[in-house]
Amino acid sequence: MCSIAKRGAAALVAASLLAGCATGPTQYQARTLSAGQQDLVADKPAELQPLYRELFQEGRRNEVLNLMEIGAAAWRTGHYDLARAALDEAILNIESVYADNDAARRARSLWYEEGEKDFKGEPYERAMVFYYRGLLFLRDGDYGNARASFLSGLLQDAFAEEEQHTTDFASLIFLAGWAARLDGNPALAEQHFQEYRLFRPDGPIPEAGDNLLVVAETGSAPRKLADGVGHYQLVYRRGKNIRAHGARLAAPAPRDLFPAEDVFFQASTRGGRTVDRIIEGQVRFKKNTQATGDVLTAASQNSAVAGLSAAAGGAVAAGFHTITAIGVAAEGLSARSRTRADTRYWHRLPDGLHLATLRHAPDGGPLHVRFLDEHGQPLAGADVDAAVHFDDRGNGLAFASHRPAQHRSLKEGTAP
Repeated sequence: MCSIAKRGAAALVAASLLAGCATGPTQYQARTLSAGQQDLVADKPAELQPLYRELFQEGRRNEVLNLMEIGAAAWRTGHYDLARAALDEAILNIESVYADNDAARRARSLWYEEGEKDFKGEPYERAMVFYYRGLLFLRDGDYGNARASFLSGLLQDAFAEEEQHTTDFASLIFLAGWAARLDGNPALAEQHFQEYRLFRPDGPIPEAGDNLLVVAETGSAPRKLADGVGHYQLVYRRGKNIRAHGARLAAPAPRDLFPAEDVFFQASTRGGRTVDRIIEGQVRFKKNTQATGDVLTAASQNSAVAGLSAAAGGAVAAGFHTITAIGVAAEGLSARSRTRADTRYWHRLPDGLHLATLRHAPDGGPLHVRFLDEHGQPLAGADVDAAVHFDDRGNGLAFASHRPAQHRSLKEGTAP
């Protein structure tokens, strides 16, 4: 026990010295894929293979982030089984920490003590995992699970570290109402749509005969950047090179899709309040290590403990000195901590979500979607034909995206 305690103290002292010298993020080191992993990658569609390769190369620390990227890319390219599998795996990881129960709350209290943590995403990113999964349930005609998924996204939107805020993710509320309506529960659907109107007073709600949901995504993901002295503050910026700001159905009947969600707004606010800088992770880390140091140092100075140590001698005395060393090291670790902000983020998220419902015949063909610039004018060369998928119960879903689904490396955003 004595030697183990000494080794623990030495490790903590060394950690405190390293923390004082740290000037940058942990460098990414790609892992070599096993033969089995190489076979799994080779078995995937060509456009998704780079993402699966990164999933295996980057390991547990970026697993959820890579699963998010795979899920969004597979959804947009029509590989729905792969999208389901990736998103379900991401959800299992997220719910292990971000469920609404005591066990998860205890896990979160420990989770945030880590100076470097496995990626689980910010509240808006976790909410968007459930958004995509809910769309897949809608596509399959599983309206009950679709509604449950959208409501789970609302719950994730309410979590911000250990604080909980009233959710304002209006698009998820609308989609929960749509799923309830398709599931034959008009009263519950009306409750959701009334709540939706609290956030989007001018947002249209489905008419009685509507059987098709149209979803269009525009723009690129909100960016996370490190700011401040030591780069330990997290700030949000809108995505770059955004050309499309709106969407319009050109056929079969002209109508604008309603801009139901600003994803950047969701990223950069907590309960509707703008967050200029987030330093909670660094502050919490310092508070935890400082508290550890205070408690252990105080214990070493307690006269009763000191008297017991002197009387017992040997291992107890060594343990007493170990407590003192750990206390001093923990205080030093807190004082010298300058952990950089975690700037990893989900690159394939959109900037805006646009929604509409309408009546459409199952044999009516695709919808012609026209993307619009910031002045509401059509973008040249940006029109797309969105395929309409109808489930076995006669309800449809059409999806269009202005941003491309090409691969983009995540290594630019792997700072801890």
